[in-house]
Amino acid sequence: MSQSALEFVPPADAPNSPKRQAIVEAASRLFLNQGFGAVSVDAIAAEAKVSKRTVYSHFENKQGLFAGVMTGVCEKQGGKDGCPLSNEDAAQYVPISEMLRKTGEYVLGIITAPETIEVFRVVMGDAGRFPELGRNFYEFGPGSILEMMTDYFSLKSESGELTLDDPAQAARYFLGMMTFPIHMQLACGVRKSPSEKEIQKIVADAVDAVMKLYST
Repeated sequence: MSQSALEFVPPADAPNSPKRQAIVEAASRLFLNQGFGAVSVDAIAAEAKVSKRTVYSHFENKQGLFAGVMTGVCEKQGGKDGCPLSNEDAAQYVPISEMLRKTGEYVLGIITAPETIEVFRVVMGDAGRFPELGRNFYEFGPGSILEMMTDYFSLKSESGELTLDDPAQAARYFLGMMTFPIHMQLACGVRKSPSEKEIQKIVADAVDAVMKLYST
């Protein structure tokens, strides 16, 4: 994952800190209800019932706090182990179709979750006034996944397990098949969140298409 202004490494004990958790939960409620630009650090501190100094002891700035909210959403939906592609041993030795299935279900499970959709709406609503927010959100989420997927396809192309000329195009193709149009439909509120069975079907179809197109 590329480093971005949204990424913040908290103190070692922070993940188990009740105050940090209270801050993230308060920030999440305020950001999702009011938007990024309308919420101040003072308001977050008051909502969390901590001092402003305590907020800054855990997060460098408001952007870092928003990253904490996003990280919390991802961990809740996808687990703390992160994207399967981040496991280098698995990426190298697990069969391609199985790795794509695991990755696809992980990605689609996160981006179709109601909380993730709400975060996306907040970013889209404030990205015009805070372009860095949109840029960093992209690098933190979609851009990071696309980068890992591109690296994975490059690895499999170099090993001769897949035949493709453009790993980045293959990554976009695979992710695009899974996320369009369902993500846009969810963001626009024109459909309900997919069931686990529907997610599995969408991913399975995308994996089949990729394997048919690129398998040696």
